[in-house]
Amino acid sequence: MRIVQVIQKPQRRGAEIFTVQLSGQMSKQGHEVLLVSVFTGPGGISYSGEWVKMERRLSQRFYDFKAWSLLSKLIESWKPDLIQANAADTLKFTVFSKIFFRWKIPIIYRNANQMGDFIKNGFHRRFNQFLINQVSAVASVSKASKEDIHCSFSFPINRSRVLPIGIETNSVNHLANGDISIQLPESFLLQIGGLVEEKAPLAMLSIFVKLQKKYTWLKLLYVGSGSLESVLRKEIAVQGLDESVSILPSQSNIFPILSKAFALVMPSKIEGLPGVILEAMYCRVPVIAFGVGGIPEVLKNGETGWCIAPGQADDFLAAIEDVISADSKLKSQIFDKAHQLVNNSFNIEKITRQFEGFYNEILFQNSV
Repeated sequence: MRIVQVIQKPQRRGAEIFTVQLSGQMSKQGHEVLLVSVFTGPGGISYSGEWVKMERRLSQRFYDFKAWSLLSKLIESWKPDLIQANAADTLKFTVFSKIFFRWKIPIIYRNANQMGDFIKNGFHRRFNQFLINQVSAVASVSKASKEDIHCSFSFPINRSRVLPIGIETNSVNHLANGDISIQLPESFLLQIGGLVEEKAPLAMLSIFVKLQKKYTWLKLLYVGSGSLESVLRKEIAVQGLDESVSILPSQSNIFPILSKAFALVMPSKIEGLPGVILEAMYCRVPVIAFGVGGIPEVLKNGETGWCIAPGQADDFLAAIEDVISADSKLKSQIFDKAHQLVNNSFNIEKITRQFEGFYNEILFQNSV
């Protein structure tokens, strides 16, 4: 099978990281994979296979005929069996190229979030319905994401599957022992991800302000960047927490930091199924998160972690206190169940086989 995997840009974001991992595993299975990144990006990910970096401008994504033509020429020369568009603007990019240059290769859209949560108005909904109509199949990262796309748009249920992300467990084991070039606090809560509205970094800071009044020894570490970074830094200063709260840029290897965290916190308003939650569970790090998107499908309260009703900040704070006060036996039981769940159901080899089966199914449906 010959597969083109399209990503937004080179960046350490969940959709891109998983696509690179999936591409590597598909290559190991004997398939030929071409990775295409559309826009310029900060980098931070690597891929040993064939990679075409178009480095287009994101601001031109609605009228970049040259980029659509470049994809068409790649398809003509490379002759793939299918194309997978992996979240964000890759759907528009592949669909516009297909419409304007009339190539026939089936598109699979990887739905890595909750599309309905981003719909702004009726026109926006109709526009996205038009895009969805052009694809042959949708692979959603969670049951919640699949339900959302069918509630938000009309799409054949027989061409829709839940295909979650997978974790490269051997790689995690190796990377967790990597060197750390920074001095970490002795005990810290860790939030990983973009410093943007949907990830709610300011809400996490508000929770931490209350927590600090009782647990002065506990610190908070953000890893990521985004549009709210300057606002967040200002609020940290206003609260007098410069010694207790730190912000680090995205890391090429997060695991030495993640494995030493007191807990991973995720107060997000919108999520699909974050890979970092699975990575923390595999590393036996406590996870405290609002139950948005597909998070409740893996994070079972009191079983594999601490899953809180969305928006309930006081309950989120109480959950952190539960982690602090829980005895070692209870924690060990939760960590074991979380680790086993990821190891058995979310390893990259198993997930790759699921994608492979779905690809073959779609190609068969398109051939009859």
